Amino acid sequence: MRRAPPRRRSDGFRAGRGGTARSFLVPRAACARSDPGVKRAACLLGLLFLGATGAFAQTKGAEIQKYQEAVYPETLLKGQQQGNVLLVGRIDRQGQIRDLRPLAASFPGFVDPAVAAVSAWRFKPAMRDGKPVDIAANVGVRFRVKTEKRGVIPQPILGDLPIFPADASGAKAAPEGFPIRRGIDPKLRAEAVLDVEPQPKARKLTVRAEATSPTGRPYIIFESPVAVPAKAADVHVAVVAPVGADWEEGVWTLRFLADGREAGGGQFWLARDPSRFDFAAALRKQ
Repeated sequence: MRRAPPRRRSDGFRAGRGGTARSFLVPRAACARSDPGVKRAACLLGLLFLGATGAFAQTKGAEIQKYQEAVYPETLLKGQQQGNVLLVGRIDRQGQIRDLRPLAASFPGFVDPAVAAVSAWRFKPAMRDGKPVDIAANVGVRFRVKTEKRGVIPQPILGDLPIFPADASGAKAAPEGFPIRRGIDPKLRAEAVLDVEPQPKARKLTVRAEATSPTGRPYIIFESPVAVPAKAADVHVAVVAPVGADWEEGVWTLRFLADGREAGGGQFWLARDPSRFDFAAALRKQ
């Protein structure tokens, strides 16, 4: 792990054409596939975690109870433009999505319908020790046409980004979206799904992950070539990184780049004592 070099103001996440534009487990909801032809297609990427075992028997992630599909914008649908939107926020103790905001998108026109759909979702709240708790929400919404052009996207972009507290071995120590406890959880684990345009030949992409602190200090926690098989529409990238002793409490951003270009990201929460840290207030300050 090393500090990342300072980046220009324009290098941040933005929702825009050619810019870049998700997270939870329980089981993962499947993409809607029932629409005929070129129809509305958006995917709930993660956002759930089904319980744990042993010491975590009373600890489980949010479970979706009401899902609303995003409406495919007519203009983008006619042009068969495809891509993803990455949203961040939180699922509160009543199971509602709060403080939702876009982090990145393949096309600006996808943002509003993605936000409208996800805002209507409802969950059975996450539980820690039998009590409901707020958790971080990383949400990805995919827009895909059902033609021979399915999966043709402007550039690589995340489709899913579940982030977990992890133990010393890198194994998950709590459900996705739960805060990383400084001094208790020695590592974080991210299981990124990077969507790519299918191509006839295998290739490699250089993927970098940067964790950025609440005060803007970036740390490179992963950088490596990743093999993309022929005709693959996505590639899985596992990132396990130690939590630095100097890492600040608060809401962190995890930013991905593919071959040097923005590929989206998500968030995670860090605190010495999550029960005493107001993540909702910290999230609103961002």
